[in-house]
Amino acid sequence: METRGKCPPLANSHSHCSGTLTCAYFSFSTGLSVQMKVEQSPGVLTLQEGRNSSLICNYSISMTSLQWFQQTPDGHLISLFYIASGMQQKGRLKSTINSKERYSQLYIRDSQPGDSATYFCAVETQCSADT
Repeated sequence: METRGKCPPLANSHSHCSGTLTCAYFSFSTGLSVQMKVEQSPGVLTLQEGRNSSLICNYSISMTSLQWFQQTPDGHLISLFYIASGMQQKGRLKSTINSKERYSQLYIRDSQPGDSATYFCAVETQCSADT
C-alpha cells in the first residue's frame, strides 16, 4: 500500500547551499490491507555545506521496522538504515526511532555535496485478520 501526502515547506533556507535534500515516503505492509499514514518533514531542505540537519518520519500505526533510503540524483536507491528500535549510526548519518510516539529521525551531520538526494522512509507493518 502506498500513501502520499504533502510535506510542509521549509521555513528557512540558506543562499549558499551545497544541495537540496528532498523528502518522499512510502509504506508497505505484510498481510491484509490497512489504512496507514506516513508523513515526512521537512519537504525540501536546503543546507550550507558543513551544517547539520534532520528529517522526521511520522507514521500512524504500529510497525515492525522502518527503513531509510537515499535516492541519488542519478536514480540509485541506497538503503541507509533498517531499524526496529533504538538508534543506529553509520559515519555522519544516524537514525533513531521512537515506537511509542511513532516517529523516526534521520540525522545528517556535517552535510556534504554528496548528500544532495531524495530521502525516503518506509514503514513495515504486521497485520492480523483482526486488524
